[in-house]
Amino acid sequence: MSSWASANFLEAATPASGRLQQRQYAWETLCAAGLAWQPGPAGSNDDRPAALTLSSPGEWTAEHWKDAALHILRVEETLRRAGWTLRDPSLHGIQFLGCRPLWVRQLALIPQPPSGWPGRTIFLDQVFRPLVERCQGRDSRWRAALRSWFARFPGARQRPDLAVLRECIERLPLRHRWSPWQSHRDALEPPGLASILAREEAAARGASLVYEWRGPRPAAPLRPVPGPAWIRFHQDEDAAAADYLEQRAARGCALPLWNRNGDPMSACPQRAEADLLIAAGRGNLPSSRDDLAAFARTARRMARAALVEFVPEPGGVPWEEFLDVLRACWRLLRVTETGAGRRLCVLERPPAALW
Repeated sequence: MSSWASANFLEAATPASGRLQQRQYAWETLCAAGLAWQPGPAGSNDDRPAALTLSSPGEWTAEHWKDAALHILRVEETLRRAGWTLRDPSLHGIQFLGCRPLWVRQLALIPQPPSGWPGRTIFLDQVFRPLVERCQGRDSRWRAALRSWFARFPGARQRPDLAVLRECIERLPLRHRWSPWQSHRDALEPPGLASILAREEAAARGASLVYEWRGPRPAAPLRPVPGPAWIRFHQDEDAAAADYLEQRAARGCALPLWNRNGDPMSACPQRAEADLLIAAGRGNLPSSRDDLAAFARTARRMARAALVEFVPEPGGVPWEEFLDVLRACWRLLRVTETGAGRRLCVLERPPAALW
């Protein structure tokens, strides 16, 4: 009997009420170990975001993938001690709380069959091998090292154990030119007054979800407001990876993602619209009119309100044209001078009846 059939047989042999109770116990075991998502009590003063920030594996860098893969193995190890297992250990069962991966799919839990891990093939094909391929692309020596390392474990290439997989994933190289505690070697211009105004606007709106838009050559990122879930959308994978490593090391509340297709909402259709979107600082907005118009249309689907800073650039869109483009999609509430010719616009999405 196949492992999948064995698991289904064991589950079918147990009364439905008993299965539900046992699955709930297994789930509570994961939650108690801090491995699965369990909403905190209302009004909690926890310094982490109050809600998960939905994302798609297509937006993750290899660093996100590595942490998610190791987390799946930790979940599987914990479940096995309780007599349960994951039948679908794919990346779609992982979401992030800040930079902390958590398992979110309770229905993926089934009783442990005697024939082994029914989700082994899914994990190898959809998680492990794609991750190894991404890391091999950075270092051509890794393929030979991986072959010699697997040779130390007879039979590991065909049916690797959890410990073998975990050690292999932990050895995968990260980006050597980045440090978790250092920014890029080029000094980034601070956001200045815009950072203060952004915090005030988020607090005034009682924002629970904030999106920060990062351009290809951005200024320094904003400091996240404590409380709201905060997502940064980077245009560059290296920048997203560096930001992720720094946020993870500092236990920050922002989740940096790779905006690889320029439209975060289409990359993750389940993503909620934010209370506030912020695009502030030099280099975070497109300089051409057409690209700025595309940004305004995308931002309109992402949030109910936005803070967008005009920064004069040689050859860029002038101020009056900048306003014309934004007013085509947004209602302008106010403009604040932020120094050196820069202006921060507070925008709201007009009612649907007016659009």
